[in-house]
Amino acid sequence: MVKVTAVNYVKADGLEGFLAVAKELVEKTNALDKGCVKYELCRDVNNPLCFVMLEEWENPASLDAHMKAEHFVGLVPKLGDFTSSPTVITVLEKVF
Repeated sequence: MVKVTAVNYVKADGLEGFLAVAKELVEKTNALDKGCVKYELCRDVNNPLCFVMLEEWENPASLDAHMKAEHFVGLVPKLGDFTSSPTVITVLEKVF
């Protein structure tokens, strides 16, 4: 199992656009990507402009395939148009 967090800080005037693109990415990833166990967008309760994509993949190969998928390649750069800093991505593996 591979888990990923992708933290995004959104510009105040980019919130609507970010959410629209992120929703499409979540929907397409959950519908199309084999090996996707979980792919969801969460918001920090203490910072309404901080969003974290929580991902869970069956294996590294399924994560690699996701990052090459047409919807990922097409949508992720659009998210950057609405953020105030680069996305911080952390790939985790389960220990226990």
